[in-house]
Amino acid sequence: MRDAAFLAGVLIVDGSDRKPSLLDQVIDGLANGLLWIVEAAPVWTGRGTRKPCIVCRLKIQASETQFDVPGPRGALPTHVKCYAVWWEQSQMLRKDLP
Repeated sequence: MRDAAFLAGVLIVDGSDRKPSLLDQVIDGLANGLLWIVEAAPVWTGRGTRKPCIVCRLKIQASETQFDVPGPRGALPTHVKCYAVWWEQSQMLRKDLP
């Protein structure tokens, strides 16, 4: 049986103990429906509110910048670096849509 590890809110079942990259987390989130293809700019930008980032699941500290990204479940918080990867992956996927 494979070992499972829970790192930064992401279940790893490939037997490795590596932490998934932001790109891995975005691709996984898009595949499992947690994330959606981003179509609009953030609706709010400001200091972190200690809510968990929708991408990496880590709390966004007050010393960090938080984006609230609009989507089908309302505007959800993300780190700037997580949003950048999510936005880029969304743009790539959007090109592939009919």
